[in-house]
Amino acid sequence: MKLIRRSAAIALTSGVAVASLVLPTAANASTTSDPAAAAAGFLARELAASTDNHFLYPGTKFADDGGTADAVLSMDAAGVGQHEAGLATAWLEKDAANYLGGTAPNIYPGSAAKLLLVAEAQHVNPQRFGGIDLVGAIVGTEGGGGAPSGEFQNPMDTQYSASVLVQSLAVLALANSPGTAGPDAAAVSFLAGQQCSNGAFQVAIRTDTSVACAPSDNDVDTTAYAVQALLAAGDHGGHATAAATWLLSQERSDNGWGETPGAKSEANSTALAVEALIASHRKANPGLRWLLRQQQGCKAKVGQRGAVRFQGGTYNAKTDVRATSQAAAALAMRPLAWIDKGGATPSAPSLKC
Repeated sequence: MKLIRRSAAIALTSGVAVASLVLPTAANASTTSDPAAAAAGFLARELAASTDNHFLYPGTKFADDGGTADAVLSMDAAGVGQHEAGLATAWLEKDAANYLGGTAPNIYPGSAAKLLLVAEAQHVNPQRFGGIDLVGAIVGTEGGGGAPSGEFQNPMDTQYSASVLVQSLAVLALANSPGTAGPDAAAVSFLAGQQCSNGAFQVAIRTDTSVACAPSDNDVDTTAYAVQALLAAGDHGGHATAAATWLLSQERSDNGWGETPGAKSEANSTALAVEALIASHRKANPGLRWLLRQQQGCKAKVGQRGAVRFQGGTYNAKTDVRATSQAAAALAMRPLAWIDKGGATPSAPSLKC
């Protein structure tokens, strides 16, 4: 099922007090007072300064395809930075076979799912993305390597290619792809069956779901992806509602989220939780305010303005570029299934100071 792209007004039904946040200026302005556009503008400039239009893992020469994909989605969500987003998408197409880890059906379904989300948001043919049929590639991994019915798994790598997070991304991306059948009932059922009794999801696949989950293994990021996937696949109650309720129960006293229960609040997990809560029409405004407190403002160095710090403190490029890559989409109040570049501009605005 293809979700209808929502406008920012949907945030009103998600508990987001839009009027209390700074609203966007004109999308083609060189400066902006909109936090999402400022964050996306920062990402665009970082990509422009990068090697061949993509990010590297900090301190390495290895390409960070996932982080680059997140940045493209954030620029699309914020409606700016399309010059750099287009170049980064073209690079992702060029590197797609490397990121997927092989040729279908021996590919990583989570990687293919991220690329499929980018292809849809960027209006690139997902069945010819870098010469690859992403939809067919994902579907071809279902039941791979002797996996149970509905589970997505690279048949050549049964140890590292499957997780509840990967399952969620695959279900979400297929559900968000028009002109396809979407995820089948077995894939959605397999994901729902991984839910713990308290509503949370864990990273690792539970081979025996009759065994109770260990609370310490409950995972905010995985649960946030699962909420978005289940909603995109048509589950508007039951599993998605229970998972969103668990996410709200994990909100810390500072209104942020850490990846696991009791962990210190950080931008990536908070951004994913905010997206899941908005998608499920739950109260997300406190989490948005936590992200805003982490954003580099006018007192920061010019090149850092708009960036979102991973866990506060001083700016650290090793963590904060990646944090901003996910946080900008949340600041734009766009869950993953709602992101589309329609109406976006090429500009990379700086924070208005």
